[in-house]
Amino acid sequence: MINPKKQAKYFEEYKTNLIYSPTSFWEKLVKKNFSLIKQGYIGNFRNLNIGFIGFAPFFSEIKRFKIQQKFLSKIKNLVKKSKIIEKGQKKILYLLSSSLNGNERAISQYKILLTDNVKPFLFNFNESKVGNPTEQFKFDNNLFSASSLNYLNGLLFLKKFLKTFDKKIFLEIGGGFGSVGEILDNLAIKEYKYINLDLPPLNIVSEYYLEKSCGQKVGNHFLFKNSNKIEINKLPKLNCFPNFDIEKLKGKIDIFLNFISFQEMEYPVVKNYLQIVKALRPKFILLRNLREGKNTSKNVNFYKHKFKFFVEKPIKSEDYFKILKKEYLLKARNVDPYGYKTWDNFNSELLLFERK
Repeated sequence: MINPKKQAKYFEEYKTNLIYSPTSFWEKLVKKNFSLIKQGYIGNFRNLNIGFIGFAPFFSEIKRFKIQQKFLSKIKNLVKKSKIIEKGQKKILYLLSSSLNGNERAISQYKILLTDNVKPFLFNFNESKVGNPTEQFKFDNNLFSASSLNYLNGLLFLKKFLKTFDKKIFLEIGGGFGSVGEILDNLAIKEYKYINLDLPPLNIVSEYYLEKSCGQKVGNHFLFKNSNKIEINKLPKLNCFPNFDIEKLKGKIDIFLNFISFQEMEYPVVKNYLQIVKALRPKFILLRNLREGKNTSKNVNFYKHKFKFFVEKPIKSEDYFKILKKEYLLKARNVDPYGYKTWDNFNSELLLFERK
């Protein structure tokens, strides 16, 4: 892998088409994450004390993280001295701690996987500790995070309509730190290919993560820097490209994924991506986004850095139908894996489209 600091400098200065520039939601987040990579913090990108934000989901409340940690520390100390605490009070303290640290939500996600009888599917998965994660959960001796549990539930949903992931080519836009690639590799899926396209510097983070966690070279922008095309069938198993390299992709894919990132974009941006994706002729398109779209205005304070998280105009589920209706039919729709309401009272749902 090319030095992350050098990559950050290169991509920060790279001029691309406006359609591939960070949207309103991401503009300041991109600058913050570029800065942290250039300072050498990429090895701690999953540690909440460092301050990377926007692409590694957590079950605990991020914006109140430091306050929660102090409170949880007091709770743990109180539980340790629990000889003087009655049984009922001790249980209340445990439940309160579990709710604050995200454990309760993680357990509910893991239970969904188990109730759907996917033990063989999950048998080999064990998430790595690359990135020094603040939040990780241990179930049946294996490690999971909010990211891996979210994706495992989504892939399980897809697996009900697809017998095997063997010899399949997965393309994802906005793949976070590369969880899908790790899952495919960890579960020993045969002859798969995974391509993640993301805003710089997030493509740098996912390349770093997959190379470290999977122990293999990852295809990237610099291998095709002087070429006007990227032939999909000639790519290695794992690949992380900047989002604007989507126009170079030539060939065919089997499955396109987008989890929680189209909702952070405006309609013209999503339409452009999906038009190019359709030309790659995936059999399935799996989307997980908010049915009502993202908030149009929200002020959030992260570690004394104030950012505005908003979209100019929300993209809604009906918009995906409009873009895909000529070539794709809705195969299945479900909100159950993620609950009927998100924490901010929006509906997070899975949409699976199949090519006509």
